[in-house]
Amino acid sequence: MKFHLALLALLLLFSHGAAAQFNLSAEIRPRSELRNGFKRPLAPQESPAFFTEQRSRLYLAYKKDQFELLLVPQYIHMWGNNDQASKTDRGLANLQQAWMAYTFNAQHRIAGGRMELNYDNARILGNLDWAQRGRSHDVLKYEYAAQGLRIHGAVAFNQETNVPEPGKLAETTYAPQLNNYKALQFLWFNKVVQKTSLSALLLNESRQYATDTVYYKQTGGISGTFKLMPVILTAEYYHQRGRDRPGNGVRAHLASLNASAALGPAFRLELGGDYLTGDNSRTAANEAFDPLYGTHHQFYGLMDYFYVGNGHGNLGLNDLYSKAKYEERHHRVQVDVHRFASTAALVDGANDFTRGSLFGWEFDVVYAYQLAAACRLQVGYSYMRCADALRAAKGIADGKNASWGWLMVAYKPILFEN
Repeated sequence: MKFHLALLALLLLFSHGAAAQFNLSAEIRPRSELRNGFKRPLAPQESPAFFTEQRSRLYLAYKKDQFELLLVPQYIHMWGNNDQASKTDRGLANLQQAWMAYTFNAQHRIAGGRMELNYDNARILGNLDWAQRGRSHDVLKYEYAAQGLRIHGAVAFNQETNVPEPGKLAETTYAPQLNNYKALQFLWFNKVVQKTSLSALLLNESRQYATDTVYYKQTGGISGTFKLMPVILTAEYYHQRGRDRPGNGVRAHLASLNASAALGPAFRLELGGDYLTGDNSRTAANEAFDPLYGTHHQFYGLMDYFYVGNGHGNLGLNDLYSKAKYEERHHRVQVDVHRFASTAALVDGANDFTRGSLFGWEFDVVYAYQLAAACRLQVGYSYMRCADALRAAKGIADGKNASWGWLMVAYKPILFEN
């Protein structure tokens, strides 16, 4: 905390320069949740969970001449997780972002540090803002922009501090127990031509699973958005190669198609489908697609049954959905319906579920009200009608149908700017 206050005082001092731009804002975002089958069905003997978790952040943005920096200290805690008079704190205090950048000219820019990576629709690289902690990466990034063309390239090399810096004199082993890559490189291309936006992503990551073993996996794909008013079409395709944790070869695919149309000034309807391949247990290769570091919460149902920190047996996913949105002045209502099915066969010892087995239906309703320019209230309710294949994939044979309700207030005022 003393470190954060010292940085704040220093930046406030710098902000008095005539050519400097300084912005200080804050965010307080508590969210209460009633989880009656969130992420997985509850067994009959289990009861729902209820809690409130809060994100508290400061955003310190500074820019002078060709230099800029951003600091985002944050504290994440669950209400009541500490004794009232305790000197220990079980919340998370960290720097969610801490980067600096130098702009050479209108075309070239370089940035380095801890930053969010949020590209296209966040399918593969997203900031995961729904999660209170968010997602960020320690990277060095180069950016180019000219005549509607943008090119970004980034590299990362991670090490852990189980061996403190003074004693880190040899080797670059990256602890296998960390759920993170050892190294990452990517190139992203985007070209906008009139009402069409086309992007391509090439990404390579390496993960270390033993002191003498590193496996590499490559993900490449294209995405496009086509505005054929009043219809907007979005199409994506990604392919993965390389090796997984046991060293098996990876051959996996993701395909997505989405169409949305404005049906009046305040109403929009979306229809679409996502297809992610699952693993074929009859082959030595791994055919299960991994969507990596995307914001999966916004794609595969709000109840986070798929690809959000919990497995469903590498069975892939066929997600057919419709989304209806109504937005007028301070109000927004969204209703989503998903039909989930597997794209690989499941054998659980008691039952065999073929490829295409129904996982279930999910229904999501979200209402948002803009209380003020800096404050938004959101409330949501979701229901999952579970099929037997989903219960088997989650390992809960007698799991109940699931529901989830939540209430969130986000207040993000500007405290100071010059």
